[in-house]
Amino acid sequence: MRGVIVLLLGLAAALAQARDISGCTPGIESALRALNPKQPITGALVSAQCKGWPPGRGKVLAAVMAFEQAPRPDRRWVGVLALVNTQRLQLLNSHRFEIAEESGIGVDDNSLRLDTAPYDLAPGLRALGLRYASSAPGPSAADAGFGDELTLFVPEGHTLRPVFGMSMLRTRAVEGCLGKCPHAAWDTASFTIAIGPPGPMGWNDLHVTATVVRNSAAATAQADATPQRQRLVYRYTGNAYRQEASPFDWDDYCCRAGGPAAR
Repeated sequence: MRGVIVLLLGLAAALAQARDISGCTPGIESALRALNPKQPITGALVSAQCKGWPPGRGKVLAAVMAFEQAPRPDRRWVGVLALVNTQRLQLLNSHRFEIAEESGIGVDDNSLRLDTAPYDLAPGLRALGLRYASSAPGPSAADAGFGDELTLFVPEGHTLRPVFGMSMLRTRAVEGCLGKCPHAAWDTASFTIAIGPPGPMGWNDLHVTATVVRNSAAATAQADATPQRQRLVYRYTGNAYRQEASPFDWDDYCCRAGGPAAR
């Protein structure tokens, strides 16, 4: 009996520590679960993070949580992204999404993270970023890969509307497959975002820099690992950001958290 009590106390301490790390409280979890009071969200809390919004103000928190809904083989997660009034534990704006498990797609405690960088898209309009990183290993011999999905949301009414989405890390095979085949060669592209000047719709353009590096399974004289950079411009078109004409033609399969792919 004593061993059972010790085990339960250990589990309770672990859960409390996890909530301290995430920045969330049981009250915020209850508020997100009750997004639709007629159909409250059930299931185990798998991933969570809460941050002040905007950072340092203290009255509003940005929160994201994912709840597991079904075991394998139909495993899926319901996620909620929200801005929460911390005094009344009231949801001010929210966005609900679902992620279904498949090859290369999964959710664990590190999969969903808030990005509170100053994405100032228009005067008085700041976007909230949500990053998704899959916990699944993916295919062993793929010819392309995508990771670190970023979706930007803006408050609209009682919702959070997705206006931009892209995978911030991508790989594609040049020869063979991604690192698992003899003599394989592949390119890795990482992306950074800067806020540009206003476009025709009054919203600021997004200036994206792609840094591409060639990798190979075996070092050869032909493998040039010098980083190559390309500049991309994304412009708001009235409902979402779209890429302006560019020779950069990498595929993208963003976004699992319900955002629009920035085509």
